[in-house]
Amino acid sequence: MHYIRFLKPPRLQRGGSASQLTAKITLTTDLGESFLWADIRLVVELVGVDGKTNLLAGGKEYLWKGSEGMRSLEVSLPIPISKGRGKAAGIHSVRMLVRPVSVIQAVDTSAAVLGAGDGGLMAVRSMAVDTNPPQNASTVPSASLAERVINIGKSQLHIWEETGESIARHIWDAGLVLSSYLTSISNPSSECPSLSEKLPKLPALQNALTQNDIHVLELGAGCGVVGITVSHAFPNISQIILTDLPEATEILSHNLSPSILKPLLSQTHAKITQQVLDWSSPLPPNIKDTKWQLVVVADCTYNPDVVPDLVNTLRRIAEGNRDLLVLLAMKVRHESEMVFFDLMEKGGFAVREKCILPLPVSGAEVGEEIEIYVFETGAGEQNEHGNVP
Repeated sequence: MHYIRFLKPPRLQRGGSASQLTAKITLTTDLGESFLWADIRLVVELVGVDGKTNLLAGGKEYLWKGSEGMRSLEVSLPIPISKGRGKAAGIHSVRMLVRPVSVIQAVDTSAAVLGAGDGGLMAVRSMAVDTNPPQNASTVPSASLAERVINIGKSQLHIWEETGESIARHIWDAGLVLSSYLTSISNPSSECPSLSEKLPKLPALQNALTQNDIHVLELGAGCGVVGITVSHAFPNISQIILTDLPEATEILSHNLSPSILKPLLSQTHAKITQQVLDWSSPLPPNIKDTKWQLVVVADCTYNPDVVPDLVNTLRRIAEGNRDLLVLLAMKVRHESEMVFFDLMEKGGFAVREKCILPLPVSGAEVGEEIEIYVFETGAGEQNEHGNVP
């Protein structure tokens, strides 16, 4: 699966009778370790602040020449500034949307994430750019955040992430697939019933998520895609805390702000908050003193150096709580990640159930998988990493 990313946020370049909105994009995997090598047609569109209203009919098409080793692509759009010229006339803020031309190549629904289609490419929307900057400003950049929009049933999930090539504070594959899976099992008939029927079942997880007054903790929440999805999909949950290191506070706060969440979550949904939690430090009192029914961990095992601290944190959370379940989603990138399972076994955890879900792919990509595990405490020994005797 690949993501369209802004290497450079869109900039307004002024000149003559029209301005240009320009950007540099790339098509890369979640960690940026490889680029899309297939050729694919893209369309760049000028949209309103809502991210949906198309201000220039048709947009502008580009060809990503992955077969020729392309790694970046400069794109631009004209912004009419004369009164009465085009739909953008009189508009003071615009955004850039970059997506695949063919809808079947797009990953823009939870069903598409789970493989209901032929796509493997996620669109991106920029932040708003002021089209009427001060006269002495020849170029005006947008802020360094970008938006992903995923249709989940009749609702839309809006997740903002950082632009650029860094791997931090981005949506990653396992979190996205886990979010889509949870959406599907919460309401199998909402979007693609035939797909929901084919998905592997995790009955212990589903039973836990349908109980009343349960408390959910997410470790390494990143942008918050999983925690926000859980809050939306399971309104019976009474509390969700999304935790991560201090450097994730800003993006989490943005994605949990009322302006972002209000269209998605009603007042009856769980109280969702965020908090700093360092796995190498003692548990904060409010987390230590809460009886958690579910701890969620997605895309957190890729760095084996921090895995011992992660498992020790899970052990501290599980102390005196034999009803705790740990939900893990991972995309195995290297063999060293298997140390997580060894340490979990030594820590008194065993795999209760598991499933494997394929990632959507573009063109002739080699297929990849997301592994989902449900651990329980004090359930006996496991063999290998997931086979409970």
